[in-house]
Amino acid sequence: MFIQSSFHILRTILQEGSFTKAAQKLDMSGAAVGKHVQILESKMKLRLFHRTTRTITPTDAAIKISEAISQSEEHLNSVLEELAEEQSTPIGRLKINVPMSYGELFLAKPMAKFAAAYPDVIVDVDFDDKRVHLIEEGYDLVFRIGILEDSGLIAKRISDFPILMCAAPKLIKELGSPKTPKELSNWPLICYSNATHPSLWSYESEQGTSSSVNLRPSLYANSASMMKEACIEGVGAALLPKFCCESEIVSGELIHILPQHKTSPERGVYVVYPDKKFMPLKVRKFIDMLQEN
Repeated sequence: MFIQSSFHILRTILQEGSFTKAAQKLDMSGAAVGKHVQILESKMKLRLFHRTTRTITPTDAAIKISEAISQSEEHLNSVLEELAEEQSTPIGRLKINVPMSYGELFLAKPMAKFAAAYPDVIVDVDFDDKRVHLIEEGYDLVFRIGILEDSGLIAKRISDFPILMCAAPKLIKELGSPKTPKELSNWPLICYSNATHPSLWSYESEQGTSSSVNLRPSLYANSASMMKEACIEGVGAALLPKFCCESEIVSGELIHILPQHKTSPERGVYVVYPDKKFMPLKVRKFIDMLQEN
């Protein structure tokens, strides 16, 4: 009986759009509504709502259960069995977002390997440099590069991500070889448009002191590959991921300028997902495979 009433409360939350409004409609306290949801999640070993610092969003499981409640008891039981199977067997759609340059170089093989190992999982990958909203856009996990915002999501660091200040030899010939970062203040900079401060270079000196310098924007792009090509053509200096420009530095197409000054704070590559306690098995298996590679 308690579980049946909990299902009714779950459906009311989705109908009303919030725990508070559902509590008012049901003439219950917000704490009591929350308790029913916690018990349902615990019994079914499913996350029904994604909770961040700002929002509470129903999961696909919550939506499926809510829709099934209004139909027959047989249909509800069928949905619950299907959701339980997803917790014990890697099945269903795994939706992933990853920055294009990084994904093509480092994740194409692990993703193909995962798809081959788990044929009942439909891997749906977006290679996109645009920053997406994991929960609102329905992703199971996303890859983030750089500095993470405090979002209430779970983030696992999987590798380092050094950023190098680079320029083409012809630009250095034109403007002179800089001896200090401050000399870059009048240099053109190819800016990463998704950065919080696109034209700002924050760095740490050999002595460990931190500082920053503003450069003059010459081009904005949200693609590391586009930035690299523009840098090679001498459009401006660029802060480029090491993996993206390493071969061009070796060949001499690009020069790592002021190498004694490290971009700060240090960047990392993170896999970000909404929950750890009730993580779907397909997500857990994918993260495990990443750590093996």
